[in-house]
Amino acid sequence: MVHLNTDSAGHYPLRQDGTARDAHHLGQADFEVAHEPDRAFRVIAGSAEVVDLGTKFDVRLEHDSTVVTVVEGRVAVGPSNSSQDHPPRFVQLSADQQIRMSEGEWPATPVAVDAQRTIAWLHRQIAFDHEPLERVAAEYNRYTSKPIEIATPALRNLQISGVFATDDPEAFIAFLRSLKGVRVEVTETRIRVW
Repeated sequence: MVHLNTDSAGHYPLRQDGTARDAHHLGQADFEVAHEPDRAFRVIAGSAEVVDLGTKFDVRLEHDSTVVTVVEGRVAVGPSNSSQDHPPRFVQLSADQQIRMSEGEWPATPVAVDAQRTIAWLHRQIAFDHEPLERVAAEYNRYTSKPIEIATPALRNLQISGVFATDDPEAFIAFLRSLKGVRVEVTETRIRVW
């Protein structure tokens, strides 16, 4: 089963037997895969290739990297652009582990994370733990027709923590207004923060 986030797409080419066990992915998706030892399920996303080992995992393609987070089970992650002359060395990840891959930067090291924060989008939420306001605004803007613009450069690095509903902009605006030294103006087309 595949759940796609906003601004995301996937391509699932069929094999001769009519089955799809490969996915080419852009954006962010959550995968729940039944493990079949004789037929590996692979996801190609940017610079990463993810091989399912019976699991639930999240893949997010960002500007210059691919982020893979394991929710349940295990996956193996390696570079997607390996050749026959240089076979890839895959790194295995377990539940609550994440790896970030960029082109030409391999091997990468897995880190421990709260996977539930990563998949909060499945419940129409976004979750942050000491993230800069600039990143929070960029993520929030994926879900709204009225984008946040940060007019004061110093506020871009303001650290934000919390869980916010993507379909409740009024609550998020109220939170922004509660921050010391932050002003918010809401117009017909944008949310201006200064």
